[in-house]
Amino acid sequence: MEVHGYGKILDIDLSSGRITEREVAAEFGRRFLGGRGFGHKLLYDEVGPDVDPYSPENIVVFANGPLTGTGAPCGGRTEVTTRHPLSQSIGTGNTGGVWGARLKHAGFDVIVVRNQADRPVYVFIDDGKVEIRDAGQLWGKDARVTNDILQQELSTGTAVMAIGQAGENLVRYALALNDYYHVAGRCGAGGVMGSKKLKAIAVRGSGPALPVRPEAFHQAVREARERVKAGDEANWKPGPTSMKVFMDRGAKPELSRSEQLKYSIGKGAICYGCNMNCYNDMGLVREGKYAGLKESNITRTMVIGNFASVGVDNLPAIWKCKDVSQRLGIDYASSTRVIAFVQKLLQDGIITPRDTDGIVFRQGDEEPVLKMLDKIARREGIGDILADGTERAAKVFGKEAEKYVRTVKGMEGGAAVPGADRNPEGSNWWFLGFTNPRGDITTSTHWSAAQYNPNWTIDEYDMPAEMKRKIYGECPEQVAFTWDGKALMLKWFEDLHAVVAGLGVCFFPTHMRLAMGPDYLSRLYSAYTGLDMGPGELMEAGDRLHNIFKAYVVRHGLTRKDDFDPGESGQAPDKAYNHKINAWLDEYYELRGWDVPTGVPTFEKLKSLGLDDVAEDLRRRGRIL
Repeated sequence: MEVHGYGKILDIDLSSGRITEREVAAEFGRRFLGGRGFGHKLLYDEVGPDVDPYSPENIVVFANGPLTGTGAPCGGRTEVTTRHPLSQSIGTGNTGGVWGARLKHAGFDVIVVRNQADRPVYVFIDDGKVEIRDAGQLWGKDARVTNDILQQELSTGTAVMAIGQAGENLVRYALALNDYYHVAGRCGAGGVMGSKKLKAIAVRGSGPALPVRPEAFHQAVREARERVKAGDEANWKPGPTSMKVFMDRGAKPELSRSEQLKYSIGKGAICYGCNMNCYNDMGLVREGKYAGLKESNITRTMVIGNFASVGVDNLPAIWKCKDVSQRLGIDYASSTRVIAFVQKLLQDGIITPRDTDGIVFRQGDEEPVLKMLDKIARREGIGDILADGTERAAKVFGKEAEKYVRTVKGMEGGAAVPGADRNPEGSNWWFLGFTNPRGDITTSTHWSAAQYNPNWTIDEYDMPAEMKRKIYGECPEQVAFTWDGKALMLKWFEDLHAVVAGLGVCFFPTHMRLAMGPDYLSRLYSAYTGLDMGPGELMEAGDRLHNIFKAYVVRHGLTRKDDFDPGESGQAPDKAYNHKINAWLDEYYELRGWDVPTGVPTFEKLKSLGLDDVAEDLRRRGRIL
């Protein structure tokens, strides 16, 4: 029987060409919600620790949530999950745009791609019809050109997700680009798609998304949209704690938000159902060597911070680096860390320009960065070494180079946003994301540790009163100036983030704006699907989703020792800081109901969440007691 709110699961075997469809079982939907929950459970069940990420046995799961494409506020998200070629563990990332909405409107919410084609192919989904087509003419072309060609061939209303040359050449941190500007950046799916000879998935969908209780759903949508609007306005309004102040803190004047907006030509690349003032300003370079360059998300601090950290010191050049990265289909959070690693090795004499094919980096010159990105994507010369990430590259360069590696669970972390601070008296807590099971220092592309809307009173947050008191204190703490409550804050927002990524909603209105929490989300979910779920039950589902996320890496042997802050390149954090972090981790693991010495879920915890099969599997493998 069809479960309302869930499109079908589409299973595509690229080796045999067999395409099958199945319904989502009601109980599976209630337990794992959709999106991230579906992707992680399917990966856990099918891809074990003995499966090479580039082997036919690996799968890629593209999973909407039940609210994707429905009109729910910011309901345009899709989770992409696979075994990551870089970390050899779970790769998962979240993307926006309209691709996921088109998939739902075509009648599907989940695509599972398995095995390998014997030639380049792409998948075309046209409402209920699914075909595997030849992609020989697309192979070797960049992701944006592929998008253009397929839209010209199929129709401009077709949404395309495609890989570039980095994915084709199995760069371990390659990504897939959808809708020209959107990516699930940190999941490694580009290389896995390349290994399967899958160039793209094109989707055209025209069907409706019909709620089970239309009146209740539309009322919930209206109220939630008002909440999101109010939270968004508070987030951006002028004042000492405004988002503008945060974005400019520590930035050079020539890279500040006010400078960024001088290039703005209005909003663009907006995700389906979004009603927020996001980072979606479209920029146009009007003069200079990059005149005519048009790029999205021009105010995104992570983009600017990553490329500025490798010496690119002006906005047009930064956007050119982003444009090239997305065309090649390469994750710039990893590639810039790889380039920074090489720059440091050159600076300290560990390697010489002979090792870098003569490429020498200079502050303010983006050309060496662009050359290196191209070499990495094509695996040419030094690029063949760097395409495997810093940990593997360091083994090639020698023991001294290994001291400069800064990874968490095998993944490079993106450059810190300007002003980021490890000091508990600082107000930026991004680094607490090293508990992220995926690796890196961010959670599912976005961080989860510290969440405030300083220009909104804490009374406004969609969070139970007792939870607010425990996290923010009796006299509410408006910004993160102490360690108090931060372990609980991380657990709460990790679970909420799991819910959000499961439902197919963006994390901005739920985290940075704190407008939609378990109350509003449970009303939207219940009205749309007809499967009643209260706020508490929804957060329990989030706990379940985070535990299956953690269980996947525990099965691969990761423990507490892998939840650590690697410090800056070549320099470990000091002992006093490590002592605070260890005390904080003790509290965090205890709150999660995990074993404190090892940092892994207990058998009893997994059983209490209905993950009996996972508990038995981990016990059988000797990973938990």
